Order: sequence, then structure tokens, then C-alpha cells
Amino acid sequence: MVGQVLESHKITFHEDELPPEGLGHNKALHITAQCEDHLFTRILVDGGSSLNICLLVTLRTLGKGLHEIKDGAISVKAFDGSQRSTIGEISLCLQMGPTWFDVEFQVIDVLASYNLLLGRPWIHAAGAVASTLHQAVKI
Repeated sequence: MVGQVLESHKITFHEDELPPEGLGHNKALHITAQCEDHLFTRILVDGGSSLNICLLVTLRTLGKGLHEIKDGAISVKAFDGSQRSTIGEISLCLQMGPTWFDVEFQVIDVLASYNLLLGRPWIHAAGAVASTLHQAVKI
């Protein structure tokens, strides 16, 4: 009985959940979420990032102005080693499936291949387990 209770609290990924490419792919993990009345694709889930990042262009898509960004600019180091300052921070509500998440983002004005980046702050707060191999997030 104890084994069954413990087993029910595990998150697992199975071989049948692999993408069609199987083990050979090298894709980043992107998910889709609703934010206000916009559906955003290409939301990067990055367990290597110590921040949640919102691009300034994404905020403009949402119709938000600079006056809605709270002070709190910090210096961040990009993957290429370059340093940049954020503009500040903003809280956005994201819907993923039936679940809503209030996420605190650092706003930065850069060009990127993603719309939002969810890093360890969101992963840990959500209790999420991300698998780049399976191209899935389980909560």
C-alpha cells in the first residue's frame, strides 16, 4: 500500500512520449501558452536560465507600454558572455492547459527566437518537470 501511494506522486516520461525523431533530436523545448487574449508559441523552457525573460516586442504585442514595467533593472549575462541591462520587471498571467500561472518576468530589448523564456524561477514555482528529450513539461 505504501509503495502505491509513493508511486502516485511521481512524474515520469515514457518512451512512447518521444517525438517522431526519437532520441536523435537536438531541439530546444518550446511550449505554447495563452497570455491575455494572445496565444504565444515559441515559449522557451530553459532550466539553465536563472530568470524568466519577456522580450520588449512581446510586451508591445500585448499592448503594454513602458509605464507598466516596474523598476528593477538588473544586469544579466547572455549565453555568449555579453552583459545587458534589463528594462525592469513585469508580472504576466499565463494559461497553460487548465492552469494559470502568475509569472514575474525581467523585460529585455533584444532580438530572440522565442517570445518568452521560462527559467528556473517558473519551473520551481510551478513544480514543473521539463524534458527536452520528450519535448514536454509535466506539472
